[in-house]
Amino acid sequence: MNKTCAIISGGEFAPLSDIEKADFVIVCDKGYEYARNSGIIPHLFIGDFDSFLQDVPNDLPTIALPCEKDETDTMAAVKYAVKNGFTNILLFCALGGRLDHLLGNFGTAAYAAKAGLTVKITDYDNEIFVFSNSQITIPKKEDFSISLVSLTDKCENVSISGGKYPLQNAVLTNISTLGISNEWKDDITVTVGTGVLAIVMSKIKDK
Repeated sequence: MNKTCAIISGGEFAPLSDIEKADFVIVCDKGYEYARNSGIIPHLFIGDFDSFLQDVPNDLPTIALPCEKDETDTMAAVKYAVKNGFTNILLFCALGGRLDHLLGNFGTAAYAAKAGLTVKITDYDNEIFVFSNSQITIPKKEDFSISLVSLTDKCENVSISGGKYPLQNAVLTNISTLGISNEWKDDITVTVGTGVLAIVMSKIKDK
């Protein structure tokens, strides 16, 4: 049975698109402010209160983390989702802002994908899927590029159909640009075997 967990991180704000489809909502520190301002009632707060200095409601379950720790608030939320049997994660407000946190969030998404979950990350101009050993079909998106990026040393058995540049059982490495900047011909289907793959769709700014 598919179960979706939405996680609102504390990066730059991004629209909380399709969050109503989630079965469970976790907010991480400043993510609670984003949820509250958007009229979203979360199920759980996870954080160390370094970017959200106010009190959370007494009726909101809270996992308070120490400020000095070995993982980010977002990683703690993802580990909660993995442990509690969710199959999909919608990750919001995880791009933009500090580059170190942005890169860390890709690693966090890869952690979830290695555990068998599919992660979708969105902001104003990007839509990203992170997954492993699976297949995803994406309807044609006008004025968006589509790229494939390996988040592990390599991804094997990578195929893409419906794009201008097809691939069949290819190997992508994390030091290769082979999968960058494809174009849509039709709906695109991407398959990956071993390894963690990111499908990155970005708004083309000059159109």
